[in-house]
Amino acid sequence: DMDATALAEKLRRLEVSSLEAANAYIAHIQKVNPRVNCMVEDRFEEVCREAQRADAKLREGKAEGRLFGVPVSIKESYDVAGMKTTGGLPYRSKLTAEEDAEVVRRVKAEGAVILGKTNTPVLCFCLETNNKLYGRTNNPWNLSRTAGGSSGGEAALIAAGGAAVGVGSDIGGSIRMPSHFNGVGGFKCGKKQVPGAGHLPD
Repeated sequence: DMDATALAEKLRRLEVSSLEAANAYIAHIQKVNPRVNCMVEDRFEEVCREAQRADAKLREGKAEGRLFGVPVSIKESYDVAGMKTTGGLPYRSKLTAEEDAEVVRRVKAEGAVILGKTNTPVLCFCLETNNKLYGRTNNPWNLSRTAGGSSGGEAALIAAGGAAVGVGSDIGGSIRMPSHFNGVGGFKCGKKQVPGAGHLPD
């Protein structure tokens, strides 16, 4: 139930470990994702190793960054090194990003650990989240309803308690609409305030 700020503070105070937080989110995602279909690619093994390293730095007083040790989720449209960026297109299902999108690099620089990537409509061009590669993301409050789009996977995951915070993208409502549909807070920055490098589509 904690947001990223509250969790980051508990991590700094050593009241919760990053590994405990990661394991709690992983267990919850595994429980809800078969019905909600919000996370389409996970990195659970990697995030546990990263969380252990973060815990060691926290104990040594060497933690740096406002999200240090906090597990976060990333919209599928952003490149994450070693993960797929398909845009929901089957022909891109074997393509793996070699480097992080600029936004992802900055989130990692703040110390966050990435749980996985969340669903999006084809090339983010729809206000509901469905594609031929990963299928439809459902609203966790009512599985017969839409999660919205295009950051529908993000909003549904956060509404279901699968991450403290996540990264989406928005031009015409792609964060704001699914946030409204799922009952979570979503923020769209001003134009050109966040670099778009490493996002599909450009």
